[in-house]
Amino acid sequence: MKKLLILAGLIAPSFLFAQAVTSDPALEVMEVTNNNNGAVVTSQIMLNNVIKLKVPILNKNLNTALPKGTCKIKVGLGSKLSLSPSFNLATVNTSNYFNWVAVSQGGQIQIIGDLVADLPANFLDTATFNLIGFNIGSSTITTNFLVTNHNSPTFLSDENGTNNIAFTPYTILTSILPVTISLISAESINCALNVKFNVDNEINVDKYELELSTGTNNFEKISTINATNNLSYTFNNISLQEVYKLPKLYLRIKSIDLNGSFKYSYSISLSTKCILEDKLILYPNPVTTNVSTVNIENKNSVFNGTYTIQIIDVVGKIINQKEIELNNIKKYSVAVNSLAAGQYFLKVISLKNKEIQTIKFVKQ
Repeated sequence: MKKLLILAGLIAPSFLFAQAVTSDPALEVMEVTNNNNGAVVTSQIMLNNVIKLKVPILNKNLNTALPKGTCKIKVGLGSKLSLSPSFNLATVNTSNYFNWVAVSQGGQIQIIGDLVADLPANFLDTATFNLIGFNIGSSTITTNFLVTNHNSPTFLSDENGTNNIAFTPYTILTSILPVTISLISAESINCALNVKFNVDNEINVDKYELELSTGTNNFEKISTINATNNLSYTFNNISLQEVYKLPKLYLRIKSIDLNGSFKYSYSISLSTKCILEDKLILYPNPVTTNVSTVNIENKNSVFNGTYTIQIIDVVGKIINQKEIELNNIKKYSVAVNSLAAGQYFLKVISLKNKEIQTIKFVKQ
């Protein structure tokens, strides 16, 4: 009997004597980007476009490695995505730890990574795969970090089994709705603006441009912000050029796609709080009905060169405009007899140094 017991011990399965360790294989939220690493809205992936799937892989245990042969990662691409034909799994940046292969299982492509080297404690890296949408519709990418203990003398236990699965729903489309800009608002702070707006369907957008107008149909770009796939954007402290130092302005947002196409938002009106330094004096002010001209005097210097003179109403419309040559004079006169009663701005633009000065006056 004793010999039989000794023999039974000799032929007992080796796994009964395997070393046991506990560690924590884990996944984090997957990310989908384009080839320029810009975020992709997964509900609007274009058919036949190559995207990048980024799978963060972790060993959260600070002290214990994951022994080779104890784990596998399985990435199910769903029924609408496959690997890009030109993509080589041997180039995946975690290939020094995982042997990646692709197989067809259950109507989808599965990318399987077999752990072939010990994954260090406190490990964090991202496996990136190039994918392509081949079929229209919706599905889900499902990733599992599995403890399999399939090819190891060490038996691994998962200390936290709730953090080794990740899901990413997606939809493949043949066309994508253009970006929508909404909830535009602007705040005036002295001679600067803070502009906010929200976006939807931001796909392949390169940048946004803020455009201002004094009330005509001529909008001009004054600031640019690069698209970052945020749901909202803010232009902070945009200094107003002299030409826009008026009490009322109009603004709109221009969205520009990566391919150069563009779209405008609706425009809004805004009141500014820009206080100008008075370099010019206009008199008489207010202008009474029996006065046909007003005088403009330069307080600090003389007028010397070519100037454009504009009279603008309170909504930014240019009422009168002319170009005049002035040679070393302190003041000159401008006709106002044709103006109706109301508030106006007289704008003086130097063609020599591009200086712009504006004076407010009232016609009674």
